[in-house]
Amino acid sequence: MEIVFYILIFIIGTLFGSFATLAVYRLPLKKDIIKERSFCPNCGHKLGFFDLIPVLSYIFLGGKCRYCKEKIRLRYFIIEILSGLTAVLLYMKLQVPVADVTIDVLFSFIYLVIYATTIVIIAGIDREKKIVFRKVILVGSILCLGYMLYLCIVGQLEFSNIYRHIIYIALILILYFINNLKCDNYIIDLVMIVEYMQLFLNTNEVFMTVLITILFIVIKIVSIKLKPVDKSNILMEDQDEKLEIPVAFYLAVSNFIVMLVQVIKMIVW
Repeated sequence: MEIVFYILIFIIGTLFGSFATLAVYRLPLKKDIIKERSFCPNCGHKLGFFDLIPVLSYIFLGGKCRYCKEKIRLRYFIIEILSGLTAVLLYMKLQVPVADVTIDVLFSFIYLVIYATTIVIIAGIDREKKIVFRKVILVGSILCLGYMLYLCIVGQLEFSNIYRHIIYIALILILYFINNLKCDNYIIDLVMIVEYMQLFLNTNEVFMTVLITILFIVIKIVSIKLKPVDKSNILMEDQDEKLEIPVAFYLAVSNFIVMLVQVIKMIVW
């Protein structure tokens, strides 16, 4: 029974992962991510049901589009697999035996999966375009507030205990409008992401996430410094590469590392 349940959790995770890959591709292009049917980015052919089964479709189609035979980017397959595994880890983080699963537990699980999905979308877009898509943070923050209000309504949380979330959401909204109206600053975007993480995680997890991210950035900068380049253009190339470091992507990776370590600790101890 437990194996079947965890397989189901994995499948749910892959579905969210599949949606994340779609959003990463479409959002920067300002395409609809809800109503418009999925299509092959190479030939534009509309995809059918059997073309869209997470993980399995990629395997059975040999990593190629059924219609134009062009290779499908491996990242779609990897993200779906990792999203499935992340969903399993997030459920284990709740520390609820399968026999004790309730509707409220499932809501808590979906709440965490939505958070993980938004982080994947933010990271994917930053990795590809070197930008932070702020509307993802905004939508995730609204969903978080909605979940907190739900907990208050069902009596699992006192309304006075969600003040921390309200403060963080207010800060996110302020930064969102400042950036949209005036400066469009990447640093402010990164602060928004950290505030967003505070909505879902505890302070220690966020602190460790930032710490590991700094380590990643230092390693990246060192690797850029050590990379052989044309001496005549060394200053220009060095500067351009530093500016293109996808910090939001590294924040996301660091965040998943922190959550993974936390779950492993729970299992071992």
